[in-house]
Amino acid sequence: MSNVSVATFRAWKGIPTSPADAVVQAAIDAAEEAINDDCGRIFAVAGSGTARLYVPTNTDVLTIHDCTTVTAITESGSAVTLSYQLEPVNNLTAAGDYSPYTRIRLLGSSWRTTGERGEATISVTATWGWATLPDRYTQAVEILAADLLEQVELRNGIVGFTEYAGIRVKANPMVAGLLKKLRRAEAWGIA
Repeated sequence: MSNVSVATFRAWKGIPTSPADAVVQAAIDAAEEAINDDCGRIFAVAGSGTARLYVPTNTDVLTIHDCTTVTAITESGSAVTLSYQLEPVNNLTAAGDYSPYTRIRLLGSSWRTTGERGEATISVTATWGWATLPDRYTQAVEILAADLLEQVELRNGIVGFTEYAGIRVKANPMVAGLLKKLRRAEAWGIA
């Protein structure tokens, strides 16, 4: 299910009837998928709590998917009784922007691998996703979906011609700027 509806997109773009809903929906879906890939995260509003498995890293920090709350943590089937801290602390980035939790830091200990190296032995039960989706994400989806719809008519990415060559479509710097703060460290190649 898309985070941006066809009706919302049509109202934003000012296109009440054309192109067909299926074409608009495909552009929205493609835009959301591309943004998820670029940012290294899935943008979704948090639902009910479920468990996910993770591989320990022999450090005090465990990187997890975006979540709004953590209700249980087990390691090799036993409840984690050590103190831990959800990060970013207070769901705020260094710039003061809201962010879902993306890490669990054990205080005074480390997440240890047991048994086979690479075995997922840590289970985290949480509400996965965001409390609310950031406005910059919604704007980026709308802009990128509009760009995709406009390029349907283009051949090989060529917008027009001069007397010497074709003029190609460039990446939209506005979309990149909107998403810059939303990218996870892993998407930057940092983690």
